[in-house]
Amino acid sequence: MSLERHTFPFSAIVGQDVLKTALLINAVDPRVGGVLIRGQKGTAKSTAVRALAEILPEISVVEGCAYGCDPNEPRTLCAACAARDALPAVRRRPRLVDLPVSATEDRLVGTLDLEHALKSGERRYEPGLLAEANRGILYVDEVNLLEDHLVDALLDSAASGVNVVEREGVRHTHPARFLLVGTMNPEEGELRPQLLDRFGLCVDIEGIDDPAERVEVMRRRRSFEDDPSGFARRWSADGKALVRRIEKAQHLLGDVELDDDLLFLIASVCSSIGVDGHRADLVMARAAAAYALLEGRREVTPAHIRAVAPMVLAHRMRRTPFDEESYSQDRLESALAASGAGAEEGASDSPAASHAGDGDGEAAVLGMRLSVDQAGSSASREDVPTRLSLEIDRVRRSYGGKRQETTSNDLSGRYVRAEPLRPGAQRDIAFDATIRAAAPFQALRESEMAIALEPSDLRNKVRRRRVGASIVFCVDASGSMGASNRMEAAKSAVLDLLVDAYQRRDRVGLVAFRGDAAEVVLAPTASVELAQLKLRSLPTGGATPLAHGLVSALQLLETESRRNDDVIPWLVLVTDGRGNVGINGGLGSEDAITAAARIRDARINTIVIDTTGVPGGGSAARDIARTAGGEYVRLAALDASALTETVRERVWSA
Repeated sequence: MSLERHTFPFSAIVGQDVLKTALLINAVDPRVGGVLIRGQKGTAKSTAVRALAEILPEISVVEGCAYGCDPNEPRTLCAACAARDALPAVRRRPRLVDLPVSATEDRLVGTLDLEHALKSGERRYEPGLLAEANRGILYVDEVNLLEDHLVDALLDSAASGVNVVEREGVRHTHPARFLLVGTMNPEEGELRPQLLDRFGLCVDIEGIDDPAERVEVMRRRRSFEDDPSGFARRWSADGKALVRRIEKAQHLLGDVELDDDLLFLIASVCSSIGVDGHRADLVMARAAAAYALLEGRREVTPAHIRAVAPMVLAHRMRRTPFDEESYSQDRLESALAASGAGAEEGASDSPAASHAGDGDGEAAVLGMRLSVDQAGSSASREDVPTRLSLEIDRVRRSYGGKRQETTSNDLSGRYVRAEPLRPGAQRDIAFDATIRAAAPFQALRESEMAIALEPSDLRNKVRRRRVGASIVFCVDASGSMGASNRMEAAKSAVLDLLVDAYQRRDRVGLVAFRGDAAEVVLAPTASVELAQLKLRSLPTGGATPLAHGLVSALQLLETESRRNDDVIPWLVLVTDGRGNVGINGGLGSEDAITAAARIRDARINTIVIDTTGVPGGGSAARDIARTAGGEYVRLAALDASALTETVRERVWSA
């Protein structure tokens, strides 16, 4: 009995036209730079990527080469192929290589060939995933969760097209040109800007609510699961047609040229949007040419540029995550119109439109929205007089070290690499690295053991664990703040704090207190969109139940700490400190001080932002900060930049 793995056919994926177009553009011209696919779970992200590998045309590779070198491209040959007199070739499909987020660095870049070293005493390189992915697809699911040291290795190889390995006595270089495809759920954290820009195209996808279209999704999936082979046969004709379409476009790619007017148009659009660098210009030119060929055209038109522009610019626009989506779309439309690439009557100006007449294989069943990914702001720029940015990166804790990612001093955390065992260090032996260190010397050592080890061979594991902050904003939404016209300034401060925290993969929550109670507006989350939405609808007015707010915030942070004992808790209190509603009939001011003492006992890092306009500050807010063991800052006394530096200094030194 043979177990055959079946892949859902690319043509059978319902809807998702922009996603499929982005993948096909890269299939035609891998120099476009790959695709980042952002969307919720269950929106066919991984399915589309795996299906793409099945329709890529075959390539010619040097027989027996571990890197799949192209025999017709002498400049890109590995050292072994370059030294050969003859280069026999075979045909095969490009490989799809999965990079797990849990991979170690030696698995990615390659390492010492242990078996060869043990047998011969010679050091030889053992290829890793980058070698396997050369001239193929390197696929990273949940790419936003990839460890920083793996991201760095990816960036180096993606930029140069070469993997350089210098480790464990091995120095080796080999070609590493691959199509980088990443998928991610934005709610689980953002992507490092350096890696974000490395993706040529970016698409945002989502499911739909139309019941009839969802039924079609279920029908196809059930049909595939009941009879994978039969389902694949029914869609094979469409798949072969796509292969021919890609092959034809690849063959004609060198014949497509963009005249100076089109190049000026591309430059104008990118300049108007305000992207950094020139990568967007180059990507847009290549993507437009590939897209034109997919449509059967050898001439690139402004309509083709308009079609690919959102995919090129979606992740490169300068913005804050709180800009309105409509504002972002308007910016793009304005830039296109001003540059002469506005919508043309009857023009196919979007990938979805180009597939509108396709058969069942291209049916638009799964709804999809391509958008420049930005969220809305709860207040206009004119309405917010003061803004506060607080960086809380690299906060140190006695047991952890760097806040975002720390080298563990105990046996917890993920094993990422090895280092020589230092005298007095806690032993956490890395057996794989120890054996690799000893392997080249086995021929020189006499021992009855299978492997002769010496103290100098011992390697210790270096473990890393991610340490995040859980930040709860406790915001005074009572009438006292509304009367002093400070609520909008406080909202602005909270928004900037949320932006800064979200970019660093922290969890953020928000408690508002007004009237006679406190409300958990937002439980700690990593979703900046959800945080922005909740903050936008923040109510105001009524009395000031400050103690209720402090207790609610404390309970949230204690819950977070129980879930993850590595979390660093922060409470940012935005108030004038004048609590006038107590708990269970008590005095508001006394209960607030009692709650602040509980916060101190729980070792919660606290910042009290006093919003009174009283010279010298409000004594009530100051007393709360002192009792909680926190830092006191009066908002009215500082502009945004000065306040940012003041808070940053205190947080970094904590």
